[in-house]
Amino acid sequence: MATFVCAVLVAAALFFALRHIYRNFIKGESDCCGTSGCSCGDSCGGCSSCHPQK
Repeated sequence: MATFVCAVLVAAALFFALRHIYRNFIKGESDCCGTSGCSCGDSCGGCSSCHPQK
């Protein structure tokens, strides 16, 4: 029974992770900077150069 519960939890976590990745892909966003034109570690210098500090 514990194996079944663990499998259900892993399946649910995988579903939500893949849904998150898919939605980011469709919107053209990145978890790091929120835009497709800039991501962490690329030539733009990181998130602070993509988004002005508030």
